[in-house]
Amino acid sequence: MWAAAVILLVFSVLVWCFLVFVLIKQYRFATLLTDLLRFYIPLTVLALISYCTGLILMIIGSTEHLRLFPYEIIYISFGIVFASYLAYSFNQWRGNYSNKLYGQFLDELKKEKYSIKLFDEYGNKELKIDPDKVNVYIRHDVDLSVPRLLELTQLEKERGINSTLFFRLHSEKYTFDKTIPIIKQFAAEGFEIGYHYEVLSQTKGNTEEALNLFSKELSDLRKIAPVSVVAHHGDKYDNHKIWPLVDKKALDVWSAYDMKRDIYITDTGGNFMTRSNKPHIFDLIEQAKPGDNVQILIHADWWY
Repeated sequence: MWAAAVILLVFSVLVWCFLVFVLIKQYRFATLLTDLLRFYIPLTVLALISYCTGLILMIIGSTEHLRLFPYEIIYISFGIVFASYLAYSFNQWRGNYSNKLYGQFLDELKKEKYSIKLFDEYGNKELKIDPDKVNVYIRHDVDLSVPRLLELTQLEKERGINSTLFFRLHSEKYTFDKTIPIIKQFAAEGFEIGYHYEVLSQTKGNTEEALNLFSKELSDLRKIAPVSVVAHHGDKYDNHKIWPLVDKKALDVWSAYDMKRDIYITDTGGNFMTRSNKPHIFDLIEQAKPGDNVQILIHADWWY
């Protein structure tokens, strides 16, 4: 009985440590294994059940009957309060990334003061930026989850909004070949396609090979849809370091990070996605003035 109690208590502590780590770091672990975000609250409850069961088994093992002394009551109460706080925090966090919230933000952008544009409208010098409106460029880096992307873009389609979609060619969760029909469909519907390059990662830091791979992959993607804008994918190899060496004129390409941005709204780093007592990142749009360029980066992987 003591062994079972110890196992349950150790299990509950390990699960809670993992969940606290997730909250502190704002890690979602959304799609590499499974959509874990939806399991954080059930995991919290499971850890609480294991914790309380372990304590009860220890009490029975010590006294041969269940009798709660003040210390045991305090321990169990602590577990209930701690688990409740974790569940509340996760529920609040999940609300920061709700599709409903994103839809409400899109409704705001449909107001007269905003002009939603594709990145090509900024890079193409023949197309004029509207000086009398807030010029908004919505961008999705498709890191892992195509299904999540389809959910967000459906919200955009319902509101007559087109965004720019940056696809990887080496994602851990989708293959380029399987996304070809999806990319073609997006392009046909008026969405802009961008190249989310990670060539230094693919060549393990070999600059010459990375430059050759950049040209090849850009060409491969252009066989599917027009591509004029790119953006680097985050990685330990710092893929952005290859950009100064790319022959931009020869390849007729530019980077989303070259844009003059008056306001940059991004969901990168969940610590900035606060709603309680502090503004949500979407509230930054209220600071925009006519003539401003606002770039909005949304990673579909994190939204429910």
